[in-house]
Amino acid sequence: MSAIYYVRHGQTDQNKAKILTGRTNVPINDLGEEQAKQTAETLKSIKFDVVFCSPLLRARQTADIINKSHNLPIKEDSRIIERDYGDYTQKSTSEIDRQISWNWFDCDAKYPNIESPKQIYDRVESFINMLKADYKDKNILVVAHSGVGRLFNVYFNGLPKDGDLLNTSLQNAEVTKFNF
Repeated sequence: MSAIYYVRHGQTDQNKAKILTGRTNVPINDLGEEQAKQTAETLKSIKFDVVFCSPLLRARQTADIINKSHNLPIKEDSRIIERDYGDYTQKSTSEIDRQISWNWFDCDAKYPNIESPKQIYDRVESFINMLKADYKDKNILVVAHSGVGRLFNVYFNGLPKDGDLLNTSLQNAEVTKFNF
């Protein structure tokens, strides 16, 4: 059996301020570094076979901290980059109806200029299918973003009947395990 240990990056100043960072390349903050160190401690006894991360700095910094005890090459993959928030990038979360923007069925009509959950799912599905084909019976560490994590959850646990993905958010540096 294979296992994906999915980790959301450590906290950024934008997370703390409730800003929609999207694909803006920002670092983790001091708390984010501490969160990543705690996650590294939690995961240090697991023998990982491969490490993937988003190409964004916050994910790479978190992956680097977790990977110190594993010393594996880190593979960046653009399919697990954070959501493109379009015109809402760098705006407060209060400026968007997050319930609609993270609804599988409603997002496209209300927010046609941001990457929809369906569009994110397409790239996440491609990434996970690659993992399933290339890393059978392996332990895989993936460090990425909350938005991408929501679609990992859809892939492995199915789409909620109401299409609401907002409640499947991960906390900073939180680990979720998916088996296949």
